[in-house]
Amino acid sequence: MFSQRLGQNSARAKNITATIAKFICKDMRPYSVVENPGFREMIQTLEPRYTIPSRPHFSKKVIPALYESTKNDVKLSLSKAERVAITTDGWTSCSNQGYVTITSHHIDPEWKMKTFVLLTRVLNEAHTGKNIGTLLREACMEWKIYDKNPAIVTDNARNMIVAGAEAQFSPHITCFAHTLNLASQKGLGWTVLPGCWGKCENLLDIFTAARLHVTPYRKNKLMDLPKQKLIQDIITRWNSSFEMLERFLEQQPAIMATLMSKDLRKGVTDVGTLSDIANMDDIVQLMGPVKMATTVMCEEDQPTLSVIAPLQAKLLKHLQPCEDDSTLVAEIKRVMASDLSTRYRGTQDALNIASALDPRFKELPYLEKEDREQVYTKLVFEAEVSHQMQAMGNQEEDEGSSSTKLSGFNEETTAPNESPPCKKKALDALFGDSFTQRERKSTSETARAEVLKYRAKDALPLTENAMKWWRSQEKELPVLSTLAKRYLCIPGTSVPAEHVFSTAGDMVNAQRSVLQPDHVDQLIF
Repeated sequence: MFSQRLGQNSARAKNITATIAKFICKDMRPYSVVENPGFREMIQTLEPRYTIPSRPHFSKKVIPALYESTKNDVKLSLSKAERVAITTDGWTSCSNQGYVTITSHHIDPEWKMKTFVLLTRVLNEAHTGKNIGTLLREACMEWKIYDKNPAIVTDNARNMIVAGAEAQFSPHITCFAHTLNLASQKGLGWTVLPGCWGKCENLLDIFTAARLHVTPYRKNKLMDLPKQKLIQDIITRWNSSFEMLERFLEQQPAIMATLMSKDLRKGVTDVGTLSDIANMDDIVQLMGPVKMATTVMCEEDQPTLSVIAPLQAKLLKHLQPCEDDSTLVAEIKRVMASDLSTRYRGTQDALNIASALDPRFKELPYLEKEDREQVYTKLVFEAEVSHQMQAMGNQEEDEGSSSTKLSGFNEETTAPNESPPCKKKALDALFGDSFTQRERKSTSETARAEVLKYRAKDALPLTENAMKWWRSQEKELPVLSTLAKRYLCIPGTSVPAEHVFSTAGDMVNAQRSVLQPDHVDQLIF
């Protein structure tokens, strides 16, 4: 016999209900999970006295309450930010509803990057730049971050460029990973290259038809080659084409040996020539550094704005023409360099200042000496403005504190050892000219001195964490540390918003195609 059942308002029952709500959110389970026989049996076994609330109880009460509680915590975190950067993108659910997701990024007082999915909203109107820009402004007002001088990172789509301008966010940075993808697709779309892709795809068809997804083990072993599958490219991802060619070249001896079988080659007339293989090798050699740059942007933990300028400069140098370049390589370089060099003209100053504020890149080796000095001149100016703003903020706080103290002042509340205000004024009248306080440094001098001190420090190794470095230097470099928070919080890509698509795909699936938009927003958040 079990003891009396738990009341819904008991601490134990509330705790279990809250845990089930977190389970639904964290594991992206449908609300209907609380009605599933297996789930109910498990809960009954763990706590026989507990009665599982109904599905509407979770969807209309428990999850919304959890959402509001978490939302207040996020707002508190955002309120402490020096600046908030946002990323945004649109996606379509399986029920053909158009959503826009907005994520936020800021550096907290402990120098940790904080990333939140702020909202996921249905945009029933056309996804024009104006409509998305209006949504961005409304979101910033709702989350009280409009006064945080929000920066924005999006892909290169025209409507997103217009949206940033409509929302009046600055700087508006285009995703570097997306930029690399566009430049690479332009370069690799040259007329000679489709033939290379076609040869590889023909080989894939041959091996697939023969059910040889992996090149024959015996051939691999004899030729001392790694046992790997051939790779099929995806038209929207240039690096998949690179990986397809790279794998083909790696497995090429085993592939050619396997293709000696007449049965395997039956009906196939073109599997590639020596010229095709030479072209493939040239492409792989050329695109290797571009693939590495893409990997940095997509796999590095929180790649910031500071990495864009060094990567862009490195790639443009790699794409400079050489005497030994074949016609194919020369044309690819020309097309890619032309596209890549024009992408960040309007935001180059922001990119360079961000790199200067990253202790790993502060030497700015990718710039000429004169250009480096110009960047640091601009940094001194920004530091001066930042210092003035901080001083004004501190003065307002002091005046508010002083007025509060003076409003309650009288003779009885004067400290025993403190001279009355009239005596202080008399002393100042008698000796003010003779006993003047040492003048404080101007904001300009303070900013310049701090920048010089910062430049004198050793650069941080590339493998080290820039955030940890700034945390250790915050007291010594207070003005620049504030600027660093304002620039290094800006992501170098819009990947954070795009990562939500996979989450949303799990959330808005065929089983929950009629999930209400506000519930989608709450669960993804």
